[in-house]
Amino acid sequence: MSDSRLKELLNTIVKKYNCKIWINKKIGKRTSFVEKAGNEYYLPPEVIYEDEEFIIFSENLNKKDDDFLKKILHEVIEYARNIEKNTKR
Repeated sequence: MSDSRLKELLNTIVKKYNCKIWINKKIGKRTSFVEKAGNEYYLPPEVIYEDEEFIIFSENLNKKDDDFLKKILHEVIEYARNIEKNTKR
């Protein structure tokens, strides 16, 4: 499900917040890796977004309530949903 636009959106977050971020798709009780960006920080991952379909993790992300972050996370999720919808056809 990897896509260059999705990677670009994640890299925008990495450049602004100096963090690592990745998105997984939920499959029952398990998750499947979709895409990531950023360097490893060897910190415990934090869930910064979760819904019935996707979960986004981060390391070293300090500004979780930032309006820009909320906006771009929404774009990431919408884009991932569109990719998912288009691959099911």
